[in-house]
Amino acid sequence: MITFDAVTKRYPDGTVAVDSLSLEAPTGEITVFVGPSGCGKTTSLRMINRMIDATEGQILLDGVPVQGIDPPTLRRGIGYVIQQAGLFPHRKIIDNIATVPYLLGWDRKKARARAMELLERVGLDPAFAGRYPFQLSGGQQQRVGVARALAADPPVLLMDEPFSAVDPVVRTSLQEELLRLQAELNKTIVFVTHDIDEAIKLGDRVAVLRVGGKLAQLADPKTLLSEPADDFVREFLGHDRGIRRLQFVSTERLRLRTDLTVPEGSTGPADEPWLLVVNGAGRPLGWISGARPDELEPYGTYVHGRDSMRSALDAALLSPSGCAVAVDEDGKAVGVATREALDEALAEAADG
Repeated sequence: MITFDAVTKRYPDGTVAVDSLSLEAPTGEITVFVGPSGCGKTTSLRMINRMIDATEGQILLDGVPVQGIDPPTLRRGIGYVIQQAGLFPHRKIIDNIATVPYLLGWDRKKARARAMELLERVGLDPAFAGRYPFQLSGGQQQRVGVARALAADPPVLLMDEPFSAVDPVVRTSLQEELLRLQAELNKTIVFVTHDIDEAIKLGDRVAVLRVGGKLAQLADPKTLLSEPADDFVREFLGHDRGIRRLQFVSTERLRLRTDLTVPEGSTGPADEPWLLVVNGAGRPLGWISGARPDELEPYGTYVHGRDSMRSALDAALLSPSGCAVAVDEDGKAVGVATREALDEALAEAADG
């Protein structure tokens, strides 16, 4: 557990970057620091590994004040990931990953074996081991950065806007990879971002900071969206926080119709305005309507029971029928969530 106890960072010119910050980042969870520029989120993160020292108060790792630990020793026991990975350009990928094990005195064979193991764990081809950073894409470099931070198996991982410099598609992939790794490794992670969507997606707890380094609210994402502490938090969350809340509402109880699917080549009942055409394996092909029975229209899917109501609503908006196609893990259609069923679910979600 990481504990901030009335921590303040004041610079010689009088600027207060962090103001009496008190919070806990529980063991085995992802705690996200989020807020506007100048709110002290990166400063707070860097005080954990003493890249910046606090002016007042204490930061404790499992009850031990970090101020009493030699900075190099402290940092070798904490993984650290920054924007654009920060890899050594003159070192091959395998040696970049093995940096901390080398510093800890591991023999070369053991350190490199650990690096190869981590390459695969973060989803990279082992063939990348002999390449240099400039030979990898931005997203691949960020994965290497995560692997390097995990190399000595530290209990704590600090991540300072690690995915902000990559495009949205790669960013989503990296976020999913981090969640997958965390499910396996259960690290204590402090993650800094300015993106509220990223904070809500990744965080077990989200700390919203005001300009000047004051804590505005600390809560789990669902509580943060449903019960913002004040107008600042409400405005920072944005006007679409109600839509964001739907990602915490399960589709398990969403009522489905199973009589709206027809096999390929069939017309089905004429009294239904829209029917979903499926192939021989039961996978959706598209919608047909009474007006254009021979033309397949677009459809949207969600995995029933696994995906959220936000995904189901998105699937409905992608379909001219206004209905969402529910599929199983294998992509086979299991039913259709009609507009009426979606309306019922949304009303239930609004009631809490």
